[in-house]
Amino acid sequence: MRRKLLPGLALVCVLSVFALAPDDRVRAENTRDGAYWNRLDDTERTDLVIGIMEGLNLSESILHIILRNEYSMCSDILTSIARQTDVYFEGMTVGRIVERLNAFYTEAQNRGIPISWGVWVVVRQDKRDRTVGKFLQELRALYH
Repeated sequence: MRRKLLPGLALVCVLSVFALAPDDRVRAENTRDGAYWNRLDDTERTDLVIGIMEGLNLSESILHIILRNEYSMCSDILTSIARQTDVYFEGMTVGRIVERLNAFYTEAQNRGIPISWGVWVVVRQDKRDRTVGKFLQELRALYH
């Protein structure tokens, strides 16, 4: 059964590498950071956050399906991560995330941070995660 799964996992890895490592021209055109966020209107911002939320749900579902049958330890870890993620997003509406991101990206030092990471910062801030400050400093250093 594992041999049947390996080609699928290999394909996912190869596609991930290509998706995460576009050339510089494509990267410059498709940067989804605070500068990009600030150019969007309210409807586009809402749609973008909905897309991030749907992508999060889809990726959790796909990984769970792939891992559940053959890799019980990985499946247990994924389930634990999904539960923790649910705690952070509990009570957070798309509108609330958009409002928080609007405030987040008014700070110049946050503008280089990708929107997907910005979402994670604002939901953690909302839950008063005690480690979010250190995480934010790391992101600012990485994306300055």
